[in-house]
Amino acid sequence: MNQNSVKTIGIYDEPRKDSYLVYVNQADGLKGILNRDFDEWSNFDSWESISVQQWIFSRALEVFRGKKIDIKCDCCEHNDLIPNDFESIKKEKCFGKKSAFMIEKVVDEIVLAKARRESDGTYSA
Repeated sequence: MNQNSVKTIGIYDEPRKDSYLVYVNQADGLKGILNRDFDEWSNFDSWESISVQQWIFSRALEVFRGKKIDIKCDCCEHNDLIPNDFESIKKEKCFGKKSAFMIEKVVDEIVLAKARRESDGTYSA
């Protein structure tokens, strides 16, 4: 997976030419989930909205398959986050950054599951 595969951009930022542009407001209910406390919104498996989980999971699959994604938030005028900048995600207000964090987290789980399947044919450690 490319280190720069997920990027968050603001309202006035242009997407990269080689990326797939998605908007935070495409997933109805995503902002409601991401507006909760970190312990709640960072636990993907506890989300009650299957459609929002599917939206995040679909973006994660695209990244896993090699696509670059630019997430356009509607809360920041300018934003230039790449996944390595997640140190202060617990205090973050930007829905785009939170979405990027969750996409990367799900990609990591996909990579781990694939490695486990390839090593012994099961998902267990």
